[in-house]
Amino acid sequence: MHQLTSALVFCTALAQAQPQQLPPVQPTDTLWKLATAARPDEQVAMVQVVYALWQVNPQAFRANNINALQRGAVLKVPQRAQMLATPVSQARQWYYQSIADKPLGVVTPAQYINVAAAPVAENRRDAISTTTASTADTEQPTSAAQLSSAAILQRRAIAAAQPGASPDVTPNSWQQNLSNDYSLHLQQRYYPQQGEQGQAKAHSSVAISAEWVWQSDNRAHQIAIEPFLRLDQRDNKRNLADLRQAYWQYAGTGYDIKAGVDIVFWGVTESQHLVDVINQTDLVASVDGETKLGQPMLNWNLYGDAGTFSLYLLPYFRERTLPGPDGRLRPPLPIDSDNPFYESAQAEQNLDFALRWSRQFGALDLGLSYFEGNNRDPQLQLTSTGNLQPVYLQMQQLGLDSQWLSGSWAWKLESIYRKTRQQDFIASTAGFEYTQVGVFGSSWDLGWIAEYQYDSRDRQAPVPGQNDVFIGGRIVANDEAGSEILLGIMQDLQNSNSRSGKLEASMRLSNSLRLRLDAWFFQSHLTSDPLYFMRRDDYLQLSLDFYF
Repeated sequence: MHQLTSALVFCTALAQAQPQQLPPVQPTDTLWKLATAARPDEQVAMVQVVYALWQVNPQAFRANNINALQRGAVLKVPQRAQMLATPVSQARQWYYQSIADKPLGVVTPAQYINVAAAPVAENRRDAISTTTASTADTEQPTSAAQLSSAAILQRRAIAAAQPGASPDVTPNSWQQNLSNDYSLHLQQRYYPQQGEQGQAKAHSSVAISAEWVWQSDNRAHQIAIEPFLRLDQRDNKRNLADLRQAYWQYAGTGYDIKAGVDIVFWGVTESQHLVDVINQTDLVASVDGETKLGQPMLNWNLYGDAGTFSLYLLPYFRERTLPGPDGRLRPPLPIDSDNPFYESAQAEQNLDFALRWSRQFGALDLGLSYFEGNNRDPQLQLTSTGNLQPVYLQMQQLGLDSQWLSGSWAWKLESIYRKTRQQDFIASTAGFEYTQVGVFGSSWDLGWIAEYQYDSRDRQAPVPGQNDVFIGGRIVANDEAGSEILLGIMQDLQNSNSRSGKLEASMRLSNSLRLRLDAWFFQSHLTSDPLYFMRRDDYLQLSLDFYF
């Protein structure tokens, strides 16, 4: 009888055991579909399963992007304990941002990970980022995978805790250590009205990028190169050849150093990113300013119990991309972007620098930063020839960003104090996102977003947001296609006729194909309003992204 009971217990344990791996990824598979098969029980939220699968299978995703699951990849199934190690609210924040292709943040700080049960997340640049619930700098999701110093430290901690154990590093040839990914982006914009200066309604563009990443056998050294090329049908100022990445990085015990070109993101709010100051904005790519140009830098990060300390030396300045005469979303006068004016005698060779400290206190993420150098936001001054000339002044900026996660609530704040020779000002964005899970008994999640924007320059501010409110809603279908819709309206509280709105929607058609729909509208009747010159530039944009 005792043997029979033992056998039944053994068989029950086998029946309840999780599979160690999933079948090879097929063209019709998506990460959500695979997560459904890997989910151990209903006590584990689907977003926790999705995040854990992504965390332990970095090799299965092109460029670390959950929207680009590689065909034929075999995914390891993490333990139930590791899935539960990430709080649901943090996993949900990460998932919403990743399917929208926004800058990602880590949602599993080291203190949450069960080291004995959880594999180490390698080859992930997000392991040291700050957008969601993080402790260092976040970089754009279009970048190639990168081994973080935090991951190396964790691996070494595991090795130290297990006598006789050593890091699981298998010698490989340099070809095996090299990964490459390619993407093609087709984009069509349609403007219902002709531009103020007679610009065309239809604008097409194509962009292609490649990513090559090499890592040494011991994962301490990494070289990444990401060239990017964009061609536009109408506006030659929108044509761009750029290096988004071209760097070498070394990760040591408690620190890492990086030299070359890269993209770094700071910020937590939805409607604007005040503290994000390292990289220049590729303004002609997106009106929201979230697309960035590669920045030459020497970067040093120090990790410890007191938080993360980062130093950036920026030896070369990138000018902002601005629309040409045939471009849309531009002022009424042409911009002479070929002849900018610099306050610094060294012009673009001015040595800029930045410092940042960040730390997590339980559910609170806090970041403090300082920047000194060329202002990333150019002023436009009228010249004697009737053109607008970009002017880049020197500036000093103190920044604060914080995010507090509490259940279904995410409270966010970004604030800066900026000083130039012309003026000092304070600007802030503060608000919340509240998520309703499973609305109307469905699998859909509905998030409500509200943020207030303040600028002490008031009506003298050359940008919107001096006294505005942003109200938005995010619908996440939690389906196999990763469908998401974001709607938002920005309303000027001092001028009832000044507002703008946006729509962002995306879904995967297959593992290698993604469809995106974006739309913007602008309304203003005041000639002094920064939105006034865009009042005829409402547009609808359809994009197809191929990963191969």
